Amino acid sequence: MTPIVELRGLTKRFGAFTALDGISLAVAAGEFLTVLGASGSGKTTTLRLIAGFDLATEGRILIEGADVAALPPFKRPVNTVFQQYALFPHMSVRDNVGYGLRMQRVPHREIGPRVTEALEMVQLGPFAERAPRQLSGGQQQRVALARAIVNRPRVLLLDEPLGALDLKLRRAMQLELKDLQSKLGITFIYVTHDQEEALTMSDRVALMRGGRIEQLGAPRDLYDRPRSRYVADFIGETNLLPAVANDRDPGMVTVAGPAGPIPVRVEVRADGVRAGIPLWLSVRPESLSVVAAAAPAASGDGAGNSLPATVREIVYAGSVVKLHLALADGTTIVALRSPSDPPFASGSSVQLRWPASQGVLVAD
Repeated sequence: MTPIVELRGLTKRFGAFTALDGISLAVAAGEFLTVLGASGSGKTTTLRLIAGFDLATEGRILIEGADVAALPPFKRPVNTVFQQYALFPHMSVRDNVGYGLRMQRVPHREIGPRVTEALEMVQLGPFAERAPRQLSGGQQQRVALARAIVNRPRVLLLDEPLGALDLKLRRAMQLELKDLQSKLGITFIYVTHDQEEALTMSDRVALMRGGRIEQLGAPRDLYDRPRSRYVADFIGETNLLPAVANDRDPGMVTVAGPAGPIPVRVEVRADGVRAGIPLWLSVRPESLSVVAAAAPAASGDGAGNSLPATVREIVYAGSVVKLHLALADGTTIVALRSPSDPPFASGSSVQLRWPASQGVLVAD
């Protein structure tokens, strides 16, 4: 089946600077794809090229099989929602949403029903006659969404649309956006630097780094099976331990211990991992169990993986307690515990244990 959006060898240079370095990507119809990355990674440049606000230096952009790389924005079957809502302050909500239809010379008899339908989709029907200044930030964002979807685009591009909202409202809008996308069946290409947004809403995530796609896959794949140290560190919170591969046993590595290297068993190895290059063992905080130093290992506990550590700081975070611990070489480790678990005092000697399946061996 032909992808609704396909990028082939897409490159964008600004003078001597390469913002996008030959990326290729296929997006399925009805998919919610998030382009994630830090500032300067190329994510917004990718969106602007698809929208037509910038022209590619090299490569092709196909939408429904047609090459649109040379077309202006208004001739592409896409709409864009920005972080800044850009609503007309002198127009009502209804007129803001219908503005694009009027510019396209849609028959007047069609505009009213389509605007009403779009406002109902974003749950703003009762606010149709209000001015934008009479709405909250979240409601204004919904108006911007309604203005985009009323044109019935095949693809909706969203450039950090929730960035201006406070944390609680942003999280609520994440769920609303995903629900709206599922109901509409429109392809969403969503740009953000917020990995929580990416994990919450996306069917797939394209994590970008230096103008290239570092890893593309389902959110769980990026979280559970990162392909590099960068992915493991960027997606969620993790602990990264310098590790040395065992030439004779691919399932074993060693990490630093108080009296020398400690063997650790690892079941998940990223592509490209091999002996002789810098390696890292990634273990998520929620995968670690923390027990008193003298406690015996339970049956099957951690498949033998255990490291001595010292409690340095205890942070109460409501639903969890974060323990900041130090290994013998000074490496800081974070582990999560329930507030109902027996507490540890700062300075306590403990053992960190985890299943072999919960550690991922990655390269730089």
